[in-house]
Amino acid sequence: MRQSALTGPIMLNSWKEIASYLDRGVRTVQRWERELQLPVHRIGKGKRSPVYAIATELKLWLCTAEIPHPKKTQVKPILVSRSVRPIDDSIRLLTAAHSLAQTVAQNSILQTKQTEILRIRMAQMRQLRARMKEHG
Repeated sequence: MRQSALTGPIMLNSWKEIASYLDRGVRTVQRWERELQLPVHRIGKGKRSPVYAIATELKLWLCTAEIPHPKKTQVKPILVSRSVRPIDDSIRLLTAAHSLAQTVAQNSILQTKQTEILRIRMAQMRQLRARMKEHG
């Protein structure tokens, strides 16, 4: 695990470091990468390429991923009225906050993908325009 001298993001440089950071086994985090889009970056191409992850991306993913937790119980949010017990209000608000964080993260990922697609299309259009100027 490395952190830059200027207090940059914490980098996890292997499956073992990523698994340790998430307090899971290596095979579990590899499965999460395949099935739940765990934000792991590969150096090179192919399944056996070296991997790394950024701790802040993993934290966001943990907050928004639908990971089954054995101790976690499903709580339905109550959005209409306040309850008699403050703990019920806290649970309702936490559930609503989690749902909102998931929505924001999903929209952020979608927006990032759309931005990349637009960047590629703009580059293609610039190349096409340059070719047209050369020939015309």
